[in-house]
Amino acid sequence: MSSVTSEAVLFFDERGITKSMLYSDFEAILDGMVGVPEFTDTEVRGAYALVDARLQVMGIVLFLIDFDEDGMADTSWNIPLRHLVEHAGPGPDMGAGPIRLACRSQCPVAWHQEQLWDPGMKPGANDFVFIRDTLRERGRKMGLFVDESAPPPVVAPVPAAPVPVVGERIPTVSETAAAASSARHSEQERMRLARAIKELRLRVQTMESKHRDEVAQLRYAHQQKEEILSTQLEKVLMQFKTLKSQNAALKEQNVSLKEQVDSLHSSLEDQARQHASQGGEIEILTEQYRRALAQRLEEERARLTEQMHSKELEVLDREEKIATLEDALQEARREQIKMANSGAQKLLEKLQALGLNFIAFHPGAGHVSISAQEISDYMQNPIAFAARKCLVTEEHYRAWLRHYENPVCQVSTGEGASCGKRVIRVDVPNQFKPGVSDRNSNRCPHCRSDAAIDNVLKFK
Repeated sequence: MSSVTSEAVLFFDERGITKSMLYSDFEAILDGMVGVPEFTDTEVRGAYALVDARLQVMGIVLFLIDFDEDGMADTSWNIPLRHLVEHAGPGPDMGAGPIRLACRSQCPVAWHQEQLWDPGMKPGANDFVFIRDTLRERGRKMGLFVDESAPPPVVAPVPAAPVPVVGERIPTVSETAAAASSARHSEQERMRLARAIKELRLRVQTMESKHRDEVAQLRYAHQQKEEILSTQLEKVLMQFKTLKSQNAALKEQNVSLKEQVDSLHSSLEDQARQHASQGGEIEILTEQYRRALAQRLEEERARLTEQMHSKELEVLDREEKIATLEDALQEARREQIKMANSGAQKLLEKLQALGLNFIAFHPGAGHVSISAQEISDYMQNPIAFAARKCLVTEEHYRAWLRHYENPVCQVSTGEGASCGKRVIRVDVPNQFKPGVSDRNSNRCPHCRSDAAIDNVLKFK
């Protein structure tokens, strides 16, 4: 007789079950070892199922779990599935008697209720049927423990026939068989009715839970809509008050403007009456003033045009003078530089003829003698001059110089840092190999112990 059970986890979408796995694989997902790309950035409905050796469901926990944008499970998810299934209430009969069921409307631990969901039990879309059929079809492929020799589920015993009392009539065999059959039928009918009542009760609880959720969502939506409408009403009232005050101000302004217009109208009428008598004189004066103004404007325009032409000629003359002066300045500078270089070169040659030598020291090249003809090149780039004396390029000499001044391992350890362990210094530039001489090839990337290198460095 086998009492071994297996644990499976199933995932749902709108069409039914989309993914199934062992509970151990689900634990790997919870630990962040693997992700589920098809569940990226979604909340998924899951079902934890406890299954016997005949692939019959014994217990179910219907839970919710979130996955992030990388398909990794929520790290704060902590629903105790095994504890919930052990303390769950009764559910429908899925072949091995009533199962233990934990869902939102039937949760043994109240604070986990919001993380559970209620099953659908509509004909053709019954989640319990999906779970049962999936486990029967995929159970072996999933790796669930299967034992065909396991005993079938225990059926409630049929009450024994009453033992006749001495002196009473002993029933016949046919009467006894009929009584036993009737009792068995009654017991089966009673169990069927009990299961049906439990399923109906569960369905009622599920519908009530769904109804409560829908009412809560509607209430929340109504509150949001009410807050939005209240805010909009406050804005409209504020706008109304503003417009009302603006309207009152406009009315006052309109009255004031009307009074001003009436005053101006009466003033214009008075002026018109006065001008009527003086009209001829005003017209003559106006014409004279217009002619005098036009003549003044023409004279001023001619004077300004003449001044502008004179200024343009002055500007052209100055530009020519500036260009001539700039050319003379450039020529003088070139002559000055030429004379300075010639004089300096002659002075250096004279000093060299008197037996004076110019000597500079550079690492790797030693004391270098510089002739008078080489002074100019040396002053422009001393490093390049020393590199040529060492028969290497300027880049090669600079790399060797960095190694010579600080002979450490340059193997990168990440984030822009290097190993920094001491290495044997190469004293001759043309014997230095960048990328080879400035690293311990037998000690990096982790710089393991090397007695030979340490002994050489200690000796040096």
